[in-house]
Amino acid sequence: MLMSPPVPSPAATEIDRSGPPVLRALNLSKTFVAGGHRVNALDNVSFDLWPGETLGLVGESGSGKSTLAKSMVGLSSFDDRSELQLRGEPLVCPTRKCRRDQIKAVQMVFQNPASALNRSHSVHGMVGRALGRLAGLKGSARERRFTERAEGVRLGERYFFARPSQLSGGLKQRVAIARAFAGNPDLVVCDEPTSALDVSVQAAILNLLVELQAERRVSYLFISHDLNVVRYLSDRIAVMYRGTLVQIGPSEALFAEFQHPYTEMLLAAMPNIEDKDRSCGGNRITAESRAAVPLTSGCIFQAVCPRKLGEVCETVNPPERVAGDYHMILCHLPLESLRTRSYAVDVPASTTTAGRSPRTATASTGRA
Repeated sequence: MLMSPPVPSPAATEIDRSGPPVLRALNLSKTFVAGGHRVNALDNVSFDLWPGETLGLVGESGSGKSTLAKSMVGLSSFDDRSELQLRGEPLVCPTRKCRRDQIKAVQMVFQNPASALNRSHSVHGMVGRALGRLAGLKGSARERRFTERAEGVRLGERYFFARPSQLSGGLKQRVAIARAFAGNPDLVVCDEPTSALDVSVQAAILNLLVELQAERRVSYLFISHDLNVVRYLSDRIAVMYRGTLVQIGPSEALFAEFQHPYTEMLLAAMPNIEDKDRSCGGNRITAESRAAVPLTSGCIFQAVCPRKLGEVCETVNPPERVAGDYHMILCHLPLESLRTRSYAVDVPASTTTAGRSPRTATASTGRA
């Protein structure tokens, strides 16, 4: 069993909630038509992301995570009723309609660095072009900034004029990160930035992201299937199921206190190096069971929920339960019931401490 890469524990970045959030998402929705049926890839997703904060986003494949990420940076569009605000001002998508200052303020690091880089350009060409377009730099000023960005992501001078085919996966991702940070962004969307890399390389990339955040006070939307990495990297975690945000809250609270039934099942499914046989048994959610469940009224999770109450879950949309500061759970169950576990979930004592979640990961990889 592979181990999650260790992450260092630098000085925690202070989250600034004194002003408007870096990003405010209001009723984000995305509808596709497949086989004559309307499919809600995103359904009224709302959240705030604050300066210096990392918001982890988890959920099984097909839950809408990548659709949300790509639409946020203008690679796709939301439905008309959706609204995005960047530092209190409307953020217009797709990218071709965005102001240049908004384009450079919201950048993305993709899952596969090989497909995200232009194979015909050198490292210098790709990052230099971003510095010219996003930061408006030319000549010697651009060369100085290029050297700073390359050194900031630990790219040696011997790689400056290399092309992607001459670089390893980890080096390609460093180039992608340098390009994303070319215009000093306020928000970087990280869509599984380490999943295509060897475990030995993942730690270095995660370390780099943490260091850049501490240095530049950037905010991250960090998407991953690896619950351990999200747990130790994030200040808050958002849990999505079939396009719906079913829980969002502080990382330590989500692991140690109140949990939506779907969150509980994801955590119980995490591999444990001390108990290899632990799982959530017959109640595990599979892609087949999810695909077979039609959209109906009531709770989105009703058909596979092990704690379904009955008719109310089938006919009434669940209320938003406030479980604490910046902590919401979408469920008919009362809070005290959401504190009670139906599956065994091991939570080390370190996760129950107040404040920012620790950033040292040594547990096994958790794939939801």
